[in-house]
Amino acid sequence: MNRAAMVLGLAATLTAVGGSAGAQERSDPYWARPVQADLAEKLYPGFAALIGQGGRVTLVCPVARDGPVYLCEIVDETPRGLGFGAAARVMATSAEVGAARLDGRIVARHIRFTTRFAMADQGAPYGGWTGPEPNRATLALAREMIEEATGAEWLPPSYRDRMMDGLDHDRRAVVEPWLDELFPRDEAREKATMALQLARLFDETELRRLRAGDPVDWPSEDEFFAACPDPTPAELAAIDELRRRYCERYECGNEPAS
Repeated sequence: MNRAAMVLGLAATLTAVGGSAGAQERSDPYWARPVQADLAEKLYPGFAALIGQGGRVTLVCPVARDGPVYLCEIVDETPRGLGFGAAARVMATSAEVGAARLDGRIVARHIRFTTRFAMADQGAPYGGWTGPEPNRATLALAREMIEEATGAEWLPPSYRDRMMDGLDHDRRAVVEPWLDELFPRDEAREKATMALQLARLFDETELRRLRAGDPVDWPSEDEFFAACPDPTPAELAAIDELRRRYCERYECGNEPAS
């Protein structure tokens, strides 16, 4: 999918923050299980992805025992306000560390590491489908299901709903009118988009199972967005204008999109 992301600079070793042990036998904290880098894509804040903005977060986390990393403090986040800090803190919980020891006994220390978020390419934040196109029967069935399924749990996630994901609450009041202006709602097009997503991701048999309430293998949210139609030239221009307005009003920082 075009809206890919990756961790660029996760430290390979931990930097311990604490006192010296002198001549005593000591060991530093170590990674027992590193942060799961693929979480960067899953947790990439939606608005930052929309405008193609990268980010960098440095965390300091207490280590007083072997095991998962919790209670990390954000000591640097660039740029702020887009949700990169919160995403990095969730990512940190996927790691496990071995605690520092002094003469064989655990001693409390802190660790510091930096995570970079970046778009893997400069493509559009949705679309980029490379799979086979559905046949007419499958697409027609998907359209019927969308028309009859208002509020159904299996409906594809709305890209519009993700447009402000990660934004600080006070910025949403500023950005939402821009979205209404630049991306006016079109119910017919939204339904057509959802039908195409379903038809691309499920064959006719799977759609009938889904319609009947039977279990099916469920694609990820990123796969749903990849199955969207490619953005039109007007939508790409709207994304550029949204980034211009946002970065003119708020700090976008120096972290590139890729």
